[in-house]
Amino acid sequence: MILQIARRLYLQNLERNLERNGCPEPLGVVVVNGGKSARLIFEAPVLLPQEQFVPLELLRNKPLGKSRSRR
Repeated sequence: MILQIARRLYLQNLERNLERNGCPEPLGVVVVNGGKSARLIFEAPVLLPQEQFVPLELLRNKPLGKSRSRR
């Protein structure tokens, strides 16, 4: 759930800033209280206990898991 929230925020930001050249790329997303709020992070964060940092590498790549193809 946290990864989904973070990925959604990242992709929304990417769509909004697609036409703008020179926009800084975020380092990741901080999700608060399991998804009550989230924000993009452009500098190394100092996290509070209820915050979780999701790095950009996890937001770009699809999660590893079972293949959905049926044989």
